[in-house]
Amino acid sequence: REHMIKLRSQLASIGEIDEGVVKEAKETEERFEFLSGQVGDLDKASADLEGLIKELDQKIHEDFTSAMSKINEEFSKLIKIVFGGGTGSMKLEKIIKTKEDQSEEALEDSEEVKIPGILVDVILPKKRVKGLDVLSGGERALVSIAALFSLISVSSPPFLFLDEVDAALDDRNAKRFGDIVKEFSKHTQFVIVTHNRATMEAADVLYGVTMSRDGTSKLVSLKLT
Repeated sequence: REHMIKLRSQLASIGEIDEGVVKEAKETEERFEFLSGQVGDLDKASADLEGLIKELDQKIHEDFTSAMSKINEEFSKLIKIVFGGGTGSMKLEKIIKTKEDQSEEALEDSEEVKIPGILVDVILPKKRVKGLDVLSGGERALVSIAALFSLISVSSPPFLFLDEVDAALDDRNAKRFGDIVKEFSKHTQFVIVTHNRATMEAADVLYGVTMSRDGTSKLVSLKLT
C-alpha cells in the first residue's frame, strides 16, 4: 500500500503528458523503422555486389587467360612469318620489382614486390641469342610488329594508326610487313605514316605532301589498283 501511494504521488508530480512529446516519439520510431529497412536493403545490395564482383573477376580471369593463349599462338605464327622461321612466345609472369625500380613508399616495408607482367621469349632462326636486349633495332621492330598484330588477330579494331613502325626495317623485311598489313586489312583499316617504298607498295591509297615551285605545300593522293 505504501508503495502504491508512492507511485501515485510520483505520477501526480509528473503531471499531464505533453502531446508534442508523444508525437515526437512516434515520428522517431517511424524514422527508426524506415532507416532500419534502408540498412537492410543496403546490406542486401552490398552482398549482391560482392557476389557480382566475384563472378566478374572469375569471368575476366577466364577470358584474359583464353585471350592470352590465343595471342601466344598467333605471336608464334607471326614470328615465323616475319623472320622466316624461329619461335616466339608471350606468357604471363610475375615480375619482381626492387627498391631500385620503385620508390620506398610504393614498396612500403618490403624490399621487393611481385607484379603481373608479360614475358616475351624469341629465338631467331640460325641464331643462338636469346632475349630482346641482344637483338638489333630491326629485329626488335619485327618482334614488336609480331606482338602488335597478334593482339589484332584476337580482337580486330575497326581501324589502326601506325606511325613509322617500319623505320628500322630493310626492304625485304618491309615487304614482309606490307604483306602482313594486306592480310589484316581484310578486317581492319590501316593508316600508316611511312617513308618506306616497300610499305607503300602494299597500300591501296597514298597521300603525300609535295612542294610546288612557288614554295607552297600541296597535298597529293594516288589510288593504286
